[in-house]
Amino acid sequence: MEVAVIGGGIVGLFAARYLEEAGAEVRLYESGPPGAGSVHAAGIIEPSTAYTTNTWAFLRRVRRFARHGTCTFRSVDPRWLLASARGFERPPGPTATPEIRELSAVSVDAYRRLAEERNDFGYSPRGLLELFDDPLHFAEQRDAALADRAFAPVEVREGGGRPGLFFPEVAWVDTRRLVERVVREYRRTTVVRERVDALSSDGAATVGSERRRFDAVVACTGVSCRRLGVPLTAVRGYGWQARLRGEYPSSTIFVDRGIAVAPFEGSAKVTGGWDFDLGDDPARSAHVLSAIRRTVDVAEIGDFQQGARPCTPDGLPTVGRQERLVVATGGFRLGWSFGPGIARHAARLALGLEGNAPFLARFCGALRGGRLR
Repeated sequence: MEVAVIGGGIVGLFAARYLEEAGAEVRLYESGPPGAGSVHAAGIIEPSTAYTTNTWAFLRRVRRFARHGTCTFRSVDPRWLLASARGFERPPGPTATPEIRELSAVSVDAYRRLAEERNDFGYSPRGLLELFDDPLHFAEQRDAALADRAFAPVEVREGGGRPGLFFPEVAWVDTRRLVERVVREYRRTTVVRERVDALSSDGAATVGSERRRFDAVVACTGVSCRRLGVPLTAVRGYGWQARLRGEYPSSTIFVDRGIAVAPFEGSAKVTGGWDFDLGDDPARSAHVLSAIRRTVDVAEIGDFQQGARPCTPDGLPTVGRQERLVVATGGFRLGWSFGPGIARHAARLALGLEGNAPFLARFCGALRGGRLR
């Protein structure tokens, strides 16, 4: 069986891995370096913090980000906006929680297994500290976390004078090194540095003037999956390698500021940004870096990366199949937390081992072929 995976972000990389483990021959198309659209992230694997975006609670959250300089609204997809409004404050379907938690469990297990084989990608299972500026927001999140502590253990803490929640079982990874590890271990996957122009539901991919047919095509192209019928918009984020003053024994998220720190030996990854923007102008990154410097004591800034998080109308992932076309997208701010799980489900759909899941396929009813740009 020959399968094309379109997009070499975290979902596409793992989709190729799962497909070749099942015996498929894979062609992974990515116009840039593998992982280019994903490595900006902090790489914190958060199994329990999925939340919907079409709610008043989320609007209050982004208002806090905007106040601290890490969020702006420049452009959004109109179909996404309409679908968000139609579903505003509506609870997810009855299968949402088990399906999302399955994605999370698969992902957590995938990273752990890779680290057990050889921890050459900075896997650090030393917990996550979430710090809050807003005491009311903290109280709300504390109560929700304590109610769910059977699934995700949590402790109430303080840090730097801020109230916080500590999740002792959370890990994080060095995103760039993890990408290198996955690509290095491919055995039946050919990485093709080409941009795919169009896909069709019969399994064809068009690159320039060439149209090639596959047994299945898995589209993991993030926000551009909106051109295949999935309502998506882009939320841009920015990441820097950095050297920090002070100790960070665990990964840390400044929840009300939209800023995260993932510490490694001798360095750290600092990230921020919730810019609703379909463009790719990096100018906003300077404002986000200023917000990071106001929050974190940065001694030195290094390499910069940016990416566009694909956000569905409710902010949760969507994976579905129509004929020979599979779309896997919508990881949003938890792309690394859900990435391997999204990829595994997409691979099994492509192989015909599973059918569409009721919740995950909710935005794939109008799935179609089309141009990706």
